[in-house]
Amino acid sequence: MTMTFDVENHNELPIEENFIEQAEYIDRAKFLALSAQHPDEVSILKKLMGGGAKLLIGPRGCGKSTLMRKAFFRILESGTDKAIPIYVNFKLALKLEPFYVNGPNATYWFKAWLVLKVLLAVWETKELDDDIVLPAQLPPKEKLNKLVDILEASRAEDDQVNDFSIGFLTVVMDNLATENSVKRVVILIDDAAHSFSEKQQEDFFDFFRAIKSRTISPKAAVYPGITAHSASFHVGHDAEQIDAWVKPSGQEYEEFMLSLANKRFAGTNIDVVSKNEEDIRFLAYCSFGIPRAFLGMLRSIYNSQEAYTTTDGTLNKNAVLRLSRSGRDMSHAVFDSLSSKLPSYHSYVTNGTKIYQAILSQTKEYNRGKELEKQGLQFAIRTPIEADIGKVFGFLQYSGLIMPSGSILKGEKGSFQHYHVHTGDLTAENVIVGQRTKSIASFLKVVRATKHQAWPRLTSVALLDAAKTKASDFTLSLPVCHVCATPRSNPEARFCSNCGTQLKPSSAYEALVGQPISVLPISKTLEKRIRENSNIRKVRDVLLDVDRRTLLGIPYVGKIRAQQIVGHAEEHVS
Repeated sequence: MTMTFDVENHNELPIEENFIEQAEYIDRAKFLALSAQHPDEVSILKKLMGGGAKLLIGPRGCGKSTLMRKAFFRILESGTDKAIPIYVNFKLALKLEPFYVNGPNATYWFKAWLVLKVLLAVWETKELDDDIVLPAQLPPKEKLNKLVDILEASRAEDDQVNDFSIGFLTVVMDNLATENSVKRVVILIDDAAHSFSEKQQEDFFDFFRAIKSRTISPKAAVYPGITAHSASFHVGHDAEQIDAWVKPSGQEYEEFMLSLANKRFAGTNIDVVSKNEEDIRFLAYCSFGIPRAFLGMLRSIYNSQEAYTTTDGTLNKNAVLRLSRSGRDMSHAVFDSLSSKLPSYHSYVTNGTKIYQAILSQTKEYNRGKELEKQGLQFAIRTPIEADIGKVFGFLQYSGLIMPSGSILKGEKGSFQHYHVHTGDLTAENVIVGQRTKSIASFLKVVRATKHQAWPRLTSVALLDAAKTKASDFTLSLPVCHVCATPRSNPEARFCSNCGTQLKPSSAYEALVGQPISVLPISKTLEKRIRENSNIRKVRDVLLDVDRRTLLGIPYVGKIRAQQIVGHAEEHVS
């Protein structure tokens, strides 16, 4: 199930902007006012603002963009005596994927696009700080925008981007630092290596490594489990890795999420948080350290107060328990989406769901009959982990369903990798508390209990057995025929073995943008309204509505809601 936002038959609520989850869609003043302090924020921002190359890692929605933008604004606010910040988002890198499908010079075009995007971001920094002196070599913003549009439409010609090499970018950045008498330029690259094209990711890391210098300090937000580094790029040596995912446990975590809730409800004239602190803390745990999921829950309460609150302003406990499932639903939707984003790994997603359910079942069995304070929220698996299961675990981390928490050595029993399991699934699937009379207090008693060094210990073989699957079930799928959907007989096949049609190169991007808007996490009411009042039918149509004129022409869709819809479309293809 996917978490959706509802659209009622009225105009946008006045404070709805407070509940926008993606940091890049909030203006500077609002962003700074709404952001809560990450428990490790001081340490993380110091690294993002300083010298050297860094990789900020974590699943979707865990706050990487927020930290990136905080670093960007913090450097701007501190003046230009030390550094100039450049913030650039590579979310739509998959638009360049057709080059990798259709031609031999994909790396050339992609790296030109990377260079152009960074140069464009220099202009955006200038717009926020007019005191910055731009180097003479920086091309006009209009020219850069035009070339980016041409590349993203796969219409570029060689002579149009010849000059935009990594060498040229380095010269511009060095001169930018010199002209402004600063030590370095910090390039904050959000949604980096986000493309599901492995070769494209490798080309990104070659680019990232090549631009690193004494003057240029690149920082990139990346994802666990799906990121493919190039052969010449080594984490730890070429870049330090920083974990952005907040561990969902302890008082510090509760206060972080409670602060976020208070900031988002500020100005709404709704006293939800102070009257329902324990309920809000419970929802925070069920978001599993992913603020985006938590904000989605808060927005649901704000948009449908009558469904969640009682006459005295307290939250309806049954409604809160139902709402607590939405965080895990969001993560499951991200996991399921990998079937379309990584079609060759379809069997890994299908069997991965079985493996994850087996983990929940094994943990539930472990907790059976135990006192609440002694129930487990984690599992451990003996290493080395079988390769196919390791791939599945990577996908589960990317989706935010399991969180790695280090290795454990158990003497003769061997070494184990330790993982936390999504708290929302633990509560929804009766893995903790069990069949007793459920209450928010009982769930909190389990998650707040002091944990002991005891969890269900699994092996790869036992996990496969519990999932009723086997190693041979994990196979890489070949692209299907675009006419009859028959899988290709072999990777080199030029014609369909079923209908005889000449096979076209497979493009993940084209497949994603060609899907109907029903795949986006929007309500059925909104989907119907879009269809009845516009010609938008597919994800491609949303992305082509560049100025959002079509969306804004739909009844009851204002600026904020249109922004949300576009954001969902961009997330879908990224």
